[in-house]
Amino acid sequence: MRIINKKYLLIIMLVGITLTGVIFLKPSKEEILDNVILKQEVNNKTFAMYKEDNENKYVPVTDTKFPEGYALNVTESNCIDNNGNEIKNALSYENGEVTITSGKTIYCYLYFDKTLGVEIKEKEPKGLQTDKIRGAMYRYQGQAKDENNNELVNNYICFGTSDLKECTANLDKYMYRIIGIEAKTGRVKVIKKEALNETVQWWDNYDEDKTFPESRIYEALTKFLNDKEYVPEGWENKISDNTWTYGDMDNSSFGANQKAEELYQIESGQSGTNWSEKVEEGTIGAEEFTVTSDSSYTHVGETFYFLNHTNEKWINTFDSKVSLMYLHDYVYAVGDTANCHVAQGTHQICQTSWIHISQNDPDVNGDSIHEWTMTRLGWLPSNGFFLGLYINNSGSVYNWGINGSHFVRPVFYIDASQTLKNGIGTISEPFIIKS
Repeated sequence: MRIINKKYLLIIMLVGITLTGVIFLKPSKEEILDNVILKQEVNNKTFAMYKEDNENKYVPVTDTKFPEGYALNVTESNCIDNNGNEIKNALSYENGEVTITSGKTIYCYLYFDKTLGVEIKEKEPKGLQTDKIRGAMYRYQGQAKDENNNELVNNYICFGTSDLKECTANLDKYMYRIIGIEAKTGRVKVIKKEALNETVQWWDNYDEDKTFPESRIYEALTKFLNDKEYVPEGWENKISDNTWTYGDMDNSSFGANQKAEELYQIESGQSGTNWSEKVEEGTIGAEEFTVTSDSSYTHVGETFYFLNHTNEKWINTFDSKVSLMYLHDYVYAVGDTANCHVAQGTHQICQTSWIHISQNDPDVNGDSIHEWTMTRLGWLPSNGFFLGLYINNSGSVYNWGINGSHFVRPVFYIDASQTLKNGIGTISEPFIIKS
């Protein structure tokens, strides 16, 4: 393997469904393992690809895609048979996975281009945490500025224009901040620096169950995406298609020093939210609980009954280019362990992070700036209505009836195929995407 015009070139040979392989360009090491079609040592790193059972997807032996941070150039890559004839439409690439569809012996020349995420990482901006344990992303974390007003997190990026002066003169239209870089694909997740102009209700009635795709918020985001003032002609194509999860977060899922990873696992659909509800004796599924001396209940020895729940609503998904911030995004912006606790429904997590400082500044826009998150708190029987979670002007997460009106800030992924024009990530010299 070597770098050719800033592209990785990989040559593999596929023989029907027999997993044999060969690499050219004189690698320092080559061997065939069970189910592995390629393995070699390059710059003291081991790369290996294998074929999934009963599929034509080739993925790496390690937990990363091959090569990480690079995307397959389908136009330049090609496959040929033993006679040198080109095989058309044999290659496809999506979310870091190469799919080769051919049942005969072919040689595939795979070219991988730098992604937008790799280009940004190579600039070594301040605040970018470069290991990928943070929700499968490289994340920007920490305070926006120090006590001397120096930038600590260089994650400003323009979207909607490739003209620096136009971008910096219209911060409310074109300026965004990078949440992070998706490790396996190189896509760049961004949030609009300023919220949309008008507040939005989740839904008109607080006692009616409406999912995120049915919400007024989603209507506002769709309107934003179709507004040429924010997303000019051709720029929508620079936004990557994405599948988003949504659901409710029960009160008892919040806890002191809750880690972002726990929220991420819930909000990405990998883990349910568990809680217990006190019920009457004889309720189906109820478990008996006896009060002990160290219990918070009043009478030692008294018996209560609880029904345990697992919130599975986070397995629900919808496809859209644009959405909102998750709670775990806000927590990761602070650090790996959130500075948070539960007090009268408040889940405090982001007072010290760049994400709060960069949003609508209360010094400019008043003290009533509240912004919706992707997350609802769900049905609250004591109040008799559904609650949504929002970020208030102090940087804490709070709940409110879904008929409340708060601001929204669009979030989306800039496609990995985009390239940088210039910039270093500061507000005066933000990253600029080529038009």
